[in-house]
Amino acid sequence: MDNIGKVEKAGLCCGCGTCVGICPSGAITMDISKGLFIPNVEEKECLDCGICIESCPGQTVDFQSLCFEIFGRQPDDLYIGNYSKCYVGYSKDGQIRYNSSSGGVATQLLITALEKKIIDGALVTKMQKKNPLVPEVFIARTKREIISASGSKYCPVALNIGLKQLLKDNGRFAVIGLPCHIHGIRKAERVLPNLRERIVLRIGLLCSHMVTFNGTHCILKKMGIRKDSVTQLGYRGHGWPGFMSISTKQRSRYIPLIGFWNAYWHLFSPGFFTPVRCTLCPDQTAELADISVGDAWLPELKHNKVGESIIITRTAVGDEMLEIATSANAIRTIRVEQCKVKQSQLVNLNFKKKDLGTRFDFFRTIGRAVPVFYPKPTRIPPMSLLPSILRTLYTYFNIWISSHSLLANVLQYFPLPVVRLYYGIYKALSII
Repeated sequence: MDNIGKVEKAGLCCGCGTCVGICPSGAITMDISKGLFIPNVEEKECLDCGICIESCPGQTVDFQSLCFEIFGRQPDDLYIGNYSKCYVGYSKDGQIRYNSSSGGVATQLLITALEKKIIDGALVTKMQKKNPLVPEVFIARTKREIISASGSKYCPVALNIGLKQLLKDNGRFAVIGLPCHIHGIRKAERVLPNLRERIVLRIGLLCSHMVTFNGTHCILKKMGIRKDSVTQLGYRGHGWPGFMSISTKQRSRYIPLIGFWNAYWHLFSPGFFTPVRCTLCPDQTAELADISVGDAWLPELKHNKVGESIIITRTAVGDEMLEIATSANAIRTIRVEQCKVKQSQLVNLNFKKKDLGTRFDFFRTIGRAVPVFYPKPTRIPPMSLLPSILRTLYTYFNIWISSHSLLANVLQYFPLPVVRLYYGIYKALSII
């Protein structure tokens, strides 16, 4: 079996969908199981060509060779990767900014690229109309379609299944996805040069971890809402930091992301409903993208009610695209030092970078497989080892609770303020 099945069997699949998007025989599909997208291989159709394994970011990512290939150098800053310039900014379109996750920069960049005929379309994600709890990957070819895909999706997204359509269509395209999606795309471009010719812009989204579908289901249970009654679902928007919006035929409910005792993100932050493979990812800031964007969690912006984005340009393509958008008066930016990027993402960066070696050691101790990265994760200094071990055990304990149906069901009865207090344990451990 020389296909993606062995990666899934080893527990290393990150559900990005790259294998489906580039399989020449169409032997792979993505199915939902245990709250995640997992690949399913039709062995009779498999050619044993190995393309899926070669492109898979779940099993291995050689950041060293990819950095030389993309940037021509290794990163000076090991926390945020190679970068050209760093900014804080937002879309000048008030409606786009208000309804996006954080400033609307990603949406505005895609719209500008489309209007300036830099791209013919963009590979994006929105929630399905018929089944609003499941995402839909599609190529947006109009401004309206791009806007329909704005906002974070705190659920599994197999974005790279859309590579299949990009390989069929002529034209130039942008892709926007999480770090794992960008890893898969960069690896697939090595294997399939015609894919590299089609993708002219890669926008990466800052990401601490994915949330399983079971996380959303738990929130619905807390709200007393049946899954089959939901007609529309959004995870962010309506200002910043934003609200989850849940609509049924009878009414709409809005739950704050953070900042309130009844906020929902604290349910996901301690590791509840987090895929195990996400904890083995070293990339918070989408280091292999042309441009990376995400929430600007900075003290001076905490009272901002409409949102601003951290923006990291990494390549000449990224610099040029941002310059085009600012010159067109579509985006406003303020240049900042890279320390502001790290300040805005400090807890998540420490989790991704500082504690990764401890988590790898934990997995090896219990006999579990780990992905192969170059450079290899470094071990934490002895004086910091105990807090790192406690953070690791805390995270995996919560993942274990939420991965068992009986224990996960108990979580729906814990009030959100109690969950917020429980998350405070991790915040305290992060400060040590």
